[in-house]
Order: sequence, then C-alpha cells, then structure tokens
Amino acid sequence: MKTAYVNGVIYTMREEGETIRAFVVEDGEFICCGSDEEAKAIADEVVDLGGKTVLPGFIDTHQHLYSYAKDLTKLNLKGTKSLEELQARIAEKAATLQPGEWIQGTGFDHEDFPVKELPTRWDLDKAAPENPVLITRYDLHINCSNNLALKLAGIDKDYVPEVDNTVLYDENGEPNGVIMDQVAADMSALIPDPMATREQKLDALEMACHDLNKAGLTGVHPIQAKHVDLFEDLGLYQDLNDQGRLTARIYFGYDALPGLGMRYGLGDSMVKYGFYKLFTDGSLGARTALLNEPYTDDPTKIGITNHTQEELDALVKEAWDLGLQIGVHQIGDRAIEMVVESLEKAYAANPRTDARFRMIHMSLVNEDIIRRMKKLPVILDIQPMFVSTNVRWSETRVGPERAKYNYAWKSFIDEGFILTAGSDSPIETFDPMKGSYAIVTRQGMDGYPEGGWYPEQRVSPYEALCMYTKNAAYASYEEDVKGTIEEGKYADFVILDRNVFEIPHSEIKDVTVEKTYLGGRLVYEK
Repeated sequence: MKTAYVNGVIYTMREEGETIRAFVVEDGEFICCGSDEEAKAIADEVVDLGGKTVLPGFIDTHQHLYSYAKDLTKLNLKGTKSLEELQARIAEKAATLQPGEWIQGTGFDHEDFPVKELPTRWDLDKAAPENPVLITRYDLHINCSNNLALKLAGIDKDYVPEVDNTVLYDENGEPNGVIMDQVAADMSALIPDPMATREQKLDALEMACHDLNKAGLTGVHPIQAKHVDLFEDLGLYQDLNDQGRLTARIYFGYDALPGLGMRYGLGDSMVKYGFYKLFTDGSLGARTALLNEPYTDDPTKIGITNHTQEELDALVKEAWDLGLQIGVHQIGDRAIEMVVESLEKAYAANPRTDARFRMIHMSLVNEDIIRRMKKLPVILDIQPMFVSTNVRWSETRVGPERAKYNYAWKSFIDEGFILTAGSDSPIETFDPMKGSYAIVTRQGMDGYPEGGWYPEQRVSPYEALCMYTKNAAYASYEEDVKGTIEEGKYADFVILDRNVFEIPHSEIKDVTVEKTYLGGRLVYEK
C-alpha cells in the first residue's frame, strides 16, 4: 500500500529552510518526496495534511528510560515550591501505607524553595516517622533520607563512604540524611522493586514509550546502569517489539563493557546496542562536578571524580580497542580535560576511521578545551533544558567569568562541532519543543532573564531541531536511514500544531505534537 501525504509544509531538515509539499510511504519508508502531483500519481491512498507543519521524528540522545518508567511508580515531587509542601505530599503518601513500607519520591528541586536548603532526616521524619523515606532531587545526584532509611542502610556516624562527600553530616558528626551517588544507589537497592516481574517491566516501558510519542519522539538512546543486566534489558525492548508494543527505536547505552564481542549497531532497525557509557564527575547542582578552581558559592568544594586520570585512560583504551563507541559523562572543566586527555591517547594509539566519541553534557569549558577537542572526532550530546532550569543559579556556582563558558553550545556549533540533544529524563522533560525553546532563547520557562542568559550563545530554531533529528541520527551511525525526510529512509515523522520556524521564539515551548508516525504507523494522535 502506497500512502501519499499531501498539502503539507514539510521540512526535510536536510538544509535550513528546505521544504516539500508531499511524500509517499510504503513498507515503512519514504519512497517519494516532492510535489503533490508526484505523490498522488503513484499513491493507492491520499492523506491531506491540511497545510500542517511536518518534521522528521525526533530522537532523544540521552535518557534513562528505565528510570523514567520506574518513576511512574514513585511519589511525584516535581513542582514542590517549599519544604512544607514537600512534607505534605510525603505525609499524604504515608497515610496510605503500613508502617515500615518504603516511600520513594523523585523530582524535587530545593532551589525552588524560599529557603534553598536540602531536606534533612529530621524534616523527613516529621512527614513520615514510621516509614523509611528516600527522595531524589531532579538531577538524580542528590538524595535525602529519613532516620529509618539511614538505619536500614547502616549509615551512622561511624559509616565510611567509599567516595568523600557522598554522605553529609551535621555539626555533631551525625549523618544529616543527604546522600549521593553510590551510597544512594545502595539504599535504593533495599526498596522492594515495583517492577519486579518481567510483565511489570514490559508494561511500564510500553507506557514510557507512549509518553515519548506524545512529545514527537520516535527514537531514544536510553542509558542503563550496570546493576541491571544488559542482555535482560535489551531483551525487554526486543520482547516489546516482537509483541508489536514498541513505539520508539532504541539505541542502547550501558555503563559496563558488554562482553561477547558486541559492538555498536548490533541489532535491527528497532533495537540496537549502542555505546559504552562512563562517568567522570557529578553535577553542578550538587557541586560535585569536577572544576579546576573551587565553586564560587562554596570555596571549600571543587567537585569529585569517579576515576583517576590513569584509571580513566585505561577504561577508555580498553573500550576503544574492543571496537566500542564510547560516551563519557563530564560536566566540570577539569573533568572535561581529563576526558579529552584519555580520548587523545586512545585515538592517537588506534586512529579508527569510524570514530564518533560522544562527550555527554559538556557544561563548563574553556578556550583550551575547545582547541584540543577540534582535533578529535567527537560529538557533543548536550541537554538543552539544563540552561533553562538552571538559569537562576548557574552563575552563582561558577561566577561571571566562568559562566560565559557554561552551556556555551553556540560556540561549539560555530567551530563546526556536531551537537545532539538529549533530556537526561527523568531529570528534565523530554519535550523537544521545550528543549528547543531553552537553547533558542536561553531563558527559563517563565521568560527569565529578558533577552536570554549570555544571549550570544543562543542558537537558531533550525540549529536546535537539527540536534533532535539529523545530528542525533549521525550519533548512532544511522544518518543514512533516519533523521531527515528523504527517499529510502524510515518514515518517522511528526505533525505539529503550528510552524515552529515562523512563530516568535517565546512560543516554541508551547508547540504541541498532533500526530506521531513510526515507520509510517500512527503511534500517537492528540
């Protein structure tokens, strides 16, 4: 069956401003892209787009989809504006549980509170004295627990964490309930899994993928932590696909070496193994991103690193020599320098022609970092929403001089780098329209600050949407089959409620998806 979609404003995304009127879909691919007359001439059926704006399906290059699916089972703390409101939500949840049952919440941001302090164990004890509580800040790096949770995890004044500054203490040397990274992961492992059975996992992932489709996403690069078995997790997506329930193409990142000689791209058009993911440092919000100089708002802190330079060199070299694509989390300027050094060494020793190193987050840079990176085959996997959600406090962390190089993504575009867009969901919304708004305006969702934060780093709508389409396809070695609307590519496309290229930039965040198609199949309709 050849289906023609005609009378549209169809942006191919091959070149800025390039549009066509129509295309024809057969067997999940575009087989004709051009005029209404050309499309109708070969069609078995015709769909009138009614002048609507059409774009290639969006691709999110950095998500934690399993975590997002699991968060659907947790207490939602997003949007809480005070400690009292947070306590009230926890207390309301506790009232539905038996004593001793865990409360796990996610999504709060203490920077939105009148008093910008993290909840302590005593604050959480007031809300739920008979239930262990573990709540996670939206950045996933900071967690807060109450007294019962600390006791169950064996965290007391004599507890010694493997990494400094991952357990915070009060003036008496007692843990105050704030924990980070692996310490929080260990505590989380004590909580009964609401996705314990395979069918529960499948149902939650299916629901999560449908949420992606609502935002126009037809592809996602989910990152999975190494405590979950790689092959089990890949199998979940394959099961969904076999059952006709998978509605987004998966390019999978994993925090450990895969074994069995796997390399990027192993799989099919729907589910592929993608890349090996490494963590170098933490986050700016938690002041754990590794900096060259101390934090401006806390000179006692300079951040943390998960590896020495020698350890990072060895990990990168091992993965590179195994033929893997490598992605590395780095946020602070010192962490980025460490990653650049490791990549320089691995690439110089083994300069493969298929190199597409993925540098993830890339928040705080300097001129020397940019100069060194230009000599490497790197892709920047950035998170556009960070500039919007962090706009009111980013400069306080690093001061005005360094802030000029924070989220300096337009500079990278001008230097010829390829940038892709991810959300780091569930940390941020995965709505590409809100992400595009964030880097086109460099403002919060409330329009602050007027004119944008360091407005010289604003990008154009086309540059922003390239990150969600053709650039994202390039990151997964799939530029020949998706990312643009062209003959021979997958028929993944979205229909928008207005033309994102012709409206005021302030309205981009309000654009909604009316329909999403995956391989020519309608997977979402508003």
